[in-house]
Amino acid sequence: MNLNKLKTKQKSLISLVFKQADWKFLPFFLPFSYLGARVCYSAKHPLLLFEEEKFQNQEKFKEFLMRLKKAGHHSVFAHTPIFVSLKGLSIEEKFNLATTYFKVFWDEEKGLALFNLRHFSENLSEEEFSKLISCEITLSFLKVIFYRNWKKVFEGFFEEFPLKGLEKKSEIFTAPEVIILKVEKEHPFEWIGVIVHGFSRIFSHQFVRHTWLNFNQRSHRYTFVDSFVLPESFPEDLIELYLKQIKSGMEVYRKFSERVHRESLRFVLPQGVSTTLLATGPLMVWEDFVSKRAIPQAQGEIRKLAFILKDEMGL
Repeated sequence: MNLNKLKTKQKSLISLVFKQADWKFLPFFLPFSYLGARVCYSAKHPLLLFEEEKFQNQEKFKEFLMRLKKAGHHSVFAHTPIFVSLKGLSIEEKFNLATTYFKVFWDEEKGLALFNLRHFSENLSEEEFSKLISCEITLSFLKVIFYRNWKKVFEGFFEEFPLKGLEKKSEIFTAPEVIILKVEKEHPFEWIGVIVHGFSRIFSHQFVRHTWLNFNQRSHRYTFVDSFVLPESFPEDLIELYLKQIKSGMEVYRKFSERVHRESLRFVLPQGVSTTLLATGPLMVWEDFVSKRAIPQAQGEIRKLAFILKDEMGL
């Protein structure tokens, strides 16, 4: 089957998926797609993105998501799970769905399939998708588990979170943060979001290999570099040399920025530059990540993340 035939088949089946979908969870998980989109283009702390006017204002929120669909930025919608009932579907219909849509998880025992909003963004008309995302979003059930420097500093609902402590610092080295996001309403597959903030691009090259997860990452094409990661493994007497290399690299970065577009400017960045990622997926996928990275051989950042998730997810 070629790509055009596959797309045609997806569009022909989307009404069946739509009919079987449970839409009551959409208002709780749609903010995850907003977060994924904005993480790419903003240097703000990721939790402060929920304070933006285009998130707070329902019409602007909808307009923003529609711009993403029209521009073909469908990947951000994969952060929003859609739970689909298999009840009443024939074997042939299940087979067609399973062989047509990418990254769908099946639980035949419970009679459910895990789709995501990307499947609908790619296959619904603009008018149909606009109606779909017109629901009133809420963060009322969003639970946040927040780690800074590998220590838990907050666990509770987002509405109780002290956002004022997240203003950008001027230090050259960042404090690593792990932010676990859960919707505290019982739902199938246990969908979980994880933000890593102040991690290195060395880490991110490894993290995105776990392709069962959905990712969005801060772009240094659209944001300027402002901080770096200091590995714990560096001996104290070598830290000054590392800092010297960073300062030298940043001088080159600023000089190049006068004449080179940021798309190519990234070539002169030191590897230790700090970045932010949002990753989402069902619990079983996070279990796979933990099994591969909560091991002594893993790189420091990704190993520590895996052990935090192992504890918090009870894996």
